[in-house]
This record gives sequence, structure tokens and C-alpha cells, in this order.
Amino acid sequence: MPQPLKILQASAGSGKTFSLTAHYLTLLLSGENKYREILAVTFTNKATEEMKSRILEVLHGFASGDEKFDSYRDIILKANPSLDAVRLKEKSDKIYRKILHDYSRFSVSTIDGFVQKVIRGFAFELGLDAGYS
Repeated sequence: MPQPLKILQASAGSGKTFSLTAHYLTLLLSGENKYREILAVTFTNKATEEMKSRILEVLHGFASGDEKFDSYRDIILKANPSLDAVRLKEKSDKIYRKILHDYSRFSVSTIDGFVQKVIRGFAFELGLDAGYS
């Protein structure tokens, strides 16, 4: 079973986005609605957008059979022995479409964005007014 928490600390240009995307996709492809259960947290808005874009780009690439994503495909197939290339293609297409139709549940956010979301969700319990921002 994949690790429930993965933390990467590395310098710029060292492949963090590749590694995190591969890990995210491994978790994502273990079930059709896993995108609703996975939280990816980054430091910057730029990194958040890059992660979201990369995840969707690779999923779309898997669904279309694009060989450009073979390095990801190899990692995913190795991590999910129950998948083969054909099943990966079908599953990727289905998940890609689900995410696009339920984009608000596709959670990749900054640390501060995540904390603000939690605080807003518990504003009453924390004694904050409803207009908290």
C-alpha cells in the first residue's frame, strides 16, 4: 500500500514535481474517486498550478496513449500490478473526466490556502464570525 504521507524537500530543478505527480497518480489510480480523498499541499501558488496542470496533463496523456508520458506510465504500472496498459488508459480517461466535472474536489493547495479552508470550515466552533476571511 502507498505511504499515507509523503514529504519531499529538495532544491529547485531536482524533480520534486515529477516525484510528487507520480506519487499522486499512483494513489489516484487506486480508485475512481480517490481525487476526493487526496490532499497535496505546496508552498506557492505557482507550484500548486504546476502540480494540478501536470497531473491533468499526464492523465490525459495516459488516456490518449501519448508515449511522452512513458516514464510516468512505467512507475504507475509497477506500483499498481492489477493494471495493464489498456486498463490504465481506460481508467485514466474516466478519472480525468470525473476531475474536470468535479474540479472543486481536486485538492492541490498551498499550505496557507489549506489552513484558511480549515479555519473557515470551523469558524463557528472557533468563535469566529461568519464573515471571517
